[in-house]
Amino acid sequence: MKRLSIMIPLVILGFSGYGQAPISVNSFTFDLYKNLSQEKNNLVFSPISITPAFDMVALGAKGETLNKINSTFHFEKNKQFPKQMGNLLKDLKSRGNDSVNITITNRVWIEKSYKTSCKFRRALRSDFRAKIGQTSFVSDPEGSRNSINSTIETDTRGFIKDLLPQGSIDNLTRLVLTNAVYFKGKWEIPFDPKKSSQRMFYPSNGKEVKHKFMYSTNDFGYYSSDDFSALELNYYGDELSLLIILPNKGTSLQDFSQKLNVDTYNNIIENLAPEKISVNIPVFKLETSLSLKKTLSEMGMGVAFSDDADFSGISGKTDLKISDAFHKAYIEVSEEGTTAAAATAVVVAVKSVFRPTQTFIADHPFVYILRDKTTNTILFIGNLENPED
Repeated sequence: MKRLSIMIPLVILGFSGYGQAPISVNSFTFDLYKNLSQEKNNLVFSPISITPAFDMVALGAKGETLNKINSTFHFEKNKQFPKQMGNLLKDLKSRGNDSVNITITNRVWIEKSYKTSCKFRRALRSDFRAKIGQTSFVSDPEGSRNSINSTIETDTRGFIKDLLPQGSIDNLTRLVLTNAVYFKGKWEIPFDPKKSSQRMFYPSNGKEVKHKFMYSTNDFGYYSSDDFSALELNYYGDELSLLIILPNKGTSLQDFSQKLNVDTYNNIIENLAPEKISVNIPVFKLETSLSLKKTLSEMGMGVAFSDDADFSGISGKTDLKISDAFHKAYIEVSEEGTTAAAATAVVVAVKSVFRPTQTFIADHPFVYILRDKTTNTILFIGNLENPED
């Protein structure tokens, strides 16, 4: 018997006090990062986009399918978990101010001839505030694909185009669930473009490249250990930040990435302290396109992509499986947009006279994390092996 399919394209777009996330997003983040970092030299993805999309589809999963999704994503097995995820997304969207723009949009497209349960649709709307629409996957799969891609492009301010590749939607598709996140933030402490300069960057392959670095000497969050140093750059409003984790020279990025875990990350966050730092960071722009089917199957939830899948909570029938899951991510880090100079000037002046200046020169491969500081939730994570690639 042919199985009908659920498509879960996932899209994220990004710019460029320590808390505890109320739900387990970060544990899954580092599980997935370890897998993807083995395949990608330059990488960016968003766990806060991938996780809620699968949490939405988990509303309709049962039995072993639900158990495997829960264990892979570290979802808590309680009835309140979807609501907690929805509240977290609502909380993150509230971070916006005059200098930080963050939007998160959940959408579900349903084949107009396919009956889904009222309970499933009600949970999508109440827990995830999902926008639900109908389309014609059966009679016009290509038109439906183009319509979804166009909507995603609008949700991401035109940065993500053609998310769903040709052939990804066919007449067996019954649902498409998407999560789109857009973030743009101005630095709390600005980087003066006039101080940017060309420096050498040293990728792991030993072939050095010349690249543009931005520079600042100021008070930043800083932590160092025997194996790495970490720098935190706040966005305006001090609610979100970019964390750069720089392995010591001589340590390969791939080896370091395999050892990086949620405990190491939490230890960094707990021990960050303001220090006067002389900073040199490469300007960079990355985009990553992923099909997550193979990776998530290897991580333990292969049943959800197989004919043994049980998504009977969606329609009352066991005729659905996930055919694939797509994710696109974009991040740009530069000196631009750092216009909130008055507030940062006050911070810069505090205590800087009495401490020696540390240096933080990110001239070799590193890991970066864009996080919400209040909940300690990771929005983006990736690595930079070569800014010229």
